[in-house]
Amino acid sequence: MDQLRNNSTLRELILGAAVYCILWEAALLIFADRKLYCSVGLVLGFVICLVLAVSMAGSIAVAVTLDEKGARAFTQRKAAIRYLLACAVIILLAVTGFGSPLTCFAGLMGLKIGAYIQPFTHRLIEKIKGVNQENV
Repeated sequence: MDQLRNNSTLRELILGAAVYCILWEAALLIFADRKLYCSVGLVLGFVICLVLAVSMAGSIAVAVTLDEKGARAFTQRKAAIRYLLACAVIILLAVTGFGSPLTCFAGLMGLKIGAYIQPFTHRLIEKIKGVNQENV
């Protein structure tokens, strides 16, 4: 949890992913035939997205303390574990029928979307902080 408290970029990435998934959820509630099935997949995808984001932040924090060869091996090993986790969850959903693997994948893509819009999220948060500090 220290990663989340001390890493503003990670918080901003997670915020962007959350907004993306909320928009997806709204669309699912309006348009999906099997709302619960699709929502379970999306929520599980978002939870895995959070786990992957925190894992990446932790991996980066450790990798910068290692030499080049050690850092490369460490980050590759951690990336492979994250990839296998994401694949395992999607396959598990496909086999069990507990939730939609497609919407789970959409939830996982929140990590990418969160990363892409992080600069915008950062500026928005800084603007809000600036307004709040002016009012104090």
